[in-house]
Amino acid sequence: EVNGIGGGYQGEGSKTVLPAEAFAKLSFRLVPDQSPKDIMQKVQNHLEWHCPPGVEVEVRVGHDGKPYVTDPNSKYGLAAQAALRNSFNAEPVLIREGGSIPIVQTFHDILGADTLLLGLALSDAQVHAPNENFPVENFEAGIRLNQALLAELAK
Repeated sequence: EVNGIGGGYQGEGSKTVLPAEAFAKLSFRLVPDQSPKDIMQKVQNHLEWHCPPGVEVEVRVGHDGKPYVTDPNSKYGLAAQAALRNSFNAEPVLIREGGSIPIVQTFHDILGADTLLLGLALSDAQVHAPNENFPVENFEAGIRLNQALLAELAK
């Protein structure tokens, strides 16, 4: 994903000078069996391969995290599905959503703990936007869902 791009004169009015520098901010949503270091090396190789003569490319790595996916058929995955089913009287829809929470895989690596990410936001929630929204009803539904999940896990 291209998260930002810039270069050259940014002020008001026009300038007819070619910029000496430009930048792009990128992020990548990895899937299991991909390594952040390997992907970054491939990105750098790709950019250098396409870089014209006389132009330099510099890749700066911010932060990274290993990909994670919960097994929907694990004890925790099945408990979550039962809690969702009981809370909303409907079959849960299992979606592999590309969120990026780097510590989730670390929890699994160090603690051996599965992490459940149960989304309650609506499709028009504008997540991370200035007008992000989350109805109170969804918050209350989340409380009921967590109660049901704890009951399922206690079985």
